[in-house]
Amino acid sequence: MQSAMQTASVSNKWLWAGRIISALPALFLLMDGVMKLYKPPFVVDATVQLGYPERVIFGLGIVLTTCTVLYLIPATSVLGAILLTGYLGGATVTHVRIGGDPFSVILPIILGLLLWFGLYLRVELLRDIVPMTTQTAPISKGRLWAGRILTALPVLMLLFSGVMKLINPAPVVQEFTRLGYPESSALGIGIIEILCTVVYLIPRTSVLGAILLTGYLGGAVATHVRIGDPFFSPVIVAVVIWVALFLRDNRLPGLVPLRS
Repeated sequence: MQSAMQTASVSNKWLWAGRIISALPALFLLMDGVMKLYKPPFVVDATVQLGYPERVIFGLGIVLTTCTVLYLIPATSVLGAILLTGYLGGATVTHVRIGGDPFSVILPIILGLLLWFGLYLRVELLRDIVPMTTQTAPISKGRLWAGRILTALPVLMLLFSGVMKLINPAPVVQEFTRLGYPESSALGIGIIEILCTVVYLIPRTSVLGAILLTGYLGGAVATHVRIGDPFFSPVIVAVVIWVALFLRDNRLPGLVPLRS
């Protein structure tokens, strides 16, 4: 009886610690999203200085506010965290591209870590999956192979893309210039892309890899939005990454998109 009470006490402390830690980035992001909806002059000026046209501010506000609300709702908190990871990946890339000060580059990463750490403390099943565990529940061969095939599609594309950035041929240099990035950044981006993909490929770290790739692809979305390019490709790749993982791991349905 005493052991059960101690376990309940520890769990309750973890739950409240998770709620407090989750509230810090969530309130900041919610305020940021609402400010984008109202579009005061200083928000417009800051967004334009980051290279984005004024017309996208309201849409960014809707996306950020919606994702944060999903994160705050317990049943959709993991889905909200995944979506916010993509958004914050875009924010990180934006500040890297303009050569922002270290704090502006690190802040979105810190917010992302707080979002997931708060969730990690609040959701017991998440602690059973991230960062290094394997599932023990049986899974049908058909579902498993469907997941493996779907996994191969984005993985091959991302590995090829990463290797091309390491080789850095003329077409890659031209594309980086068009996107507004210096040629010197190709190597670092290629290394990050390959490492995140490898982490996703390893069964024990596949969920962690999916989270990292979501942030990376969020950066790709932000890049294309800024210059007015279609941005559906990285969104589709991110969706395929999670659907494939959903098929391969029986524990994911307990977390995404709705959990009890």
